[in-house]
Amino acid sequence: MKKLLTEIAIVTLCLLSQIEPVAQTASPAKKLQGFLGTYHPFNGTAYGGEGWNEGELVQHAFNFGQNAVLVKGSHNGYTFEQNIDNSCREWDVNRVYGILLPPSEFGVVNQPTDSDILKPFEKKPGMIQGMHRFSELSKRCPQIAGVIIDDLYNDFPKNISLNDLREMKDALMGKQTDEEGKVVDSSPATTPDLKLYFVVYEHHLDIQPKPEVLELIDGVSFWMWKQSEHYKQFDDYINTLSRLYPNKEIISGVYVRHSRETPVVESVHHIIDRATDLYAKGKINGLLVFSAIWLSREESKRERWDALGLPQFLGRVYYPFLGEGEGRVVDSRTKKPLPNALVTISRLSDGKRLPVTRKFTDERGEYHFGGWTGKGKKDRVSYEIKIESRGSKPHIINVKLRAGAVLTLDEARL
Repeated sequence: MKKLLTEIAIVTLCLLSQIEPVAQTASPAKKLQGFLGTYHPFNGTAYGGEGWNEGELVQHAFNFGQNAVLVKGSHNGYTFEQNIDNSCREWDVNRVYGILLPPSEFGVVNQPTDSDILKPFEKKPGMIQGMHRFSELSKRCPQIAGVIIDDLYNDFPKNISLNDLREMKDALMGKQTDEEGKVVDSSPATTPDLKLYFVVYEHHLDIQPKPEVLELIDGVSFWMWKQSEHYKQFDDYINTLSRLYPNKEIISGVYVRHSRETPVVESVHHIIDRATDLYAKGKINGLLVFSAIWLSREESKRERWDALGLPQFLGRVYYPFLGEGEGRVVDSRTKKPLPNALVTISRLSDGKRLPVTRKFTDERGEYHFGGWTGKGKKDRVSYEIKIESRGSKPHIINVKLRAGAVLTLDEARL
């Protein structure tokens, strides 16, 4: 009998030791959309771990809130049309950017025959045509925030002139283009809210941008070419950018793998962690991961995924501090849902109004968005929601999101 009790005790202890780690594992934070995005979506799947499902589509696994898509026929397993449809509708992200290739990366300044809105050329796509393309697409998908010119400094002013930049900006603003791809100056700007960005690396921070360029651009996409060497200077670089490009929006980036080097895990974690603070302070307005392909099971080894530990890391510094707002818009007379009302969400930070998203209400008159709530217990980030519909006075709501929660807003009547 004594022997039997001893054996039972041993078995019980073994069972308890097996379940203890599970009991101590924190529940994963709900993955709402925020300012983290990807520079090039990839049609692949992510590894699991820490509450993440093995084999889930990369976009769904991370629930990216921003996507920058390459303006060419197809890339990373998606056609251009699929990238637009996914980001604008299927995934319903907060912000969408186009990425234009300069001549040094096999783009062409003016390619008049590259005219199909949803099917840009696979080879030598046109830059002016890309700007026009995104202007037209933004009328269907207001999440489109603007266009990023990749590696502009490799081509400006040798292969891309100041006049070329002006033509591109005018095309992005929605001015008409003729059969030769030239902008019709006398035509009206139909999409004046779209923004023009270009890529800046840390070795460009000793270049003083020309006043004429500053007049044309609205922001920069910042990357550290030697990330594993320079990542601890991230804050200093952002401050320098703010001085060089005053009042311009900064969208930062982080490499999780690089063609010339493999960034150390510390650099990835450091940049993401600092980006949350810089975003909270309004110094940057997004962080794009280069790129989703290096987060996939198809192109990255399990050891690499485990070393990065993004499920655990993002579950500590990012996802717990996101909230979501949802609302409904109805016709004030008929009380029926009002589809296609324009909803503009802005984050208020230190007196600045920072863009979060622009969306149309769906057929049920509904909309939703994700946003940052702050890390402190007393932090309550303020958001302004502006709802517009033709023939109606704009309706404005001010709200504060709650971390990890979905806030249902009062019904808006127009």
